[in-house]
Amino acid sequence: MSNVYQHKPLTPFRRGLARFSLSETAKYAKLTLGLWIGFGIPYLLGYPDAAVPLAGSTMLTLALGSSISAARSYFYKRVFSNVVAMPIGTLLIWLTAPHLWLGAALLPVVIFSIVALRPSLFQMTSITVPITLVLYTGEHIPLLEQRLIGVVLGMFLGFILQQIAFPPDHGYWANTLVNDGNEQATEVVAQLAAGQLGKARIKATATQLRTLSTNLKQAHQLLKIDSEQAWVSPHLKRNKVRLPVFACYQETFDTLVNFLETLDTFHEQFAALDASWREAFLARLARLVAAHRQLAEAADLRVERAPLAAPPLHMEDLRQLIGDLPASNVFTSVYLGHLTGYGILLCRLSDLHTA
Repeated sequence: MSNVYQHKPLTPFRRGLARFSLSETAKYAKLTLGLWIGFGIPYLLGYPDAAVPLAGSTMLTLALGSSISAARSYFYKRVFSNVVAMPIGTLLIWLTAPHLWLGAALLPVVIFSIVALRPSLFQMTSITVPITLVLYTGEHIPLLEQRLIGVVLGMFLGFILQQIAFPPDHGYWANTLVNDGNEQATEVVAQLAAGQLGKARIKATATQLRTLSTNLKQAHQLLKIDSEQAWVSPHLKRNKVRLPVFACYQETFDTLVNFLETLDTFHEQFAALDASWREAFLARLARLVAAHRQLAEAADLRVERAPLAAPPLHMEDLRQLIGDLPASNVFTSVYLGHLTGYGILLCRLSDLHTA
């Protein structure tokens, strides 16, 4: 499958919807929908006692599942915790009746032993609630049934709402971060290549770029996990093919951060290098940033444009670029290594954008 991402730019409405899906307001809107739907349906059907656990479970799924995959994972764990813990706990209360104190003493031991056997299926924060409720429901089977039905249906409702009501568009977030990162990276590297980047700005710029790179890594991971589910939302299909591109840009930004941090730490040693070598180094850096700017334009999906006809940088170009730049000492080797690493990643991006 081609890695070239070809589509028309998002309409203003869809762009605004994507931004909204990532906001706190979208979370509040989904929680409100979860409360209204989860409470309203059983209440109107004549089951007011089931309305509270159903609405509460719906809201828990939405509150603790910040992505589709997280909501699904929490759904599985909490359903297992209730479906297993409450029947076993109720059976224990029956067996120890009328000595409630004995049942209360044994209940945590039994349930926590089950958790220890399969910790991947049970979540401690979820299982402590049904343990406590078992002591309240006791032998009241209708309360147990309502609790289990409310939890299972409520968690499922929360998962469905997370899928269809403003699903967080991590792909849009990743694309935005790529655009911002490319703008920052090319600007700082171009200034460095032109000898206009003062030492005072290097550390601050590296910190900003590292924060952006960390956010891009998170967005890429969330998009990747969400894309592995069976039912894939339209926004996931739109950005799934971009996963290798996001990963490569994140690695590129990390590489430039390391380069800037090295330059900040050994700035005096860089300034003391042979003037002709340093000039040649910066000239080659300028050629790499020119290729990076071409890639940045190809990566920017806000404007419709044809894919790149040819890679801006080939490995053979990079070999020729650095082949006649000798590394005569430790510091020239270090800086040449950063230049090479940056170039290799640009070559990989060139392939991704023209595959």
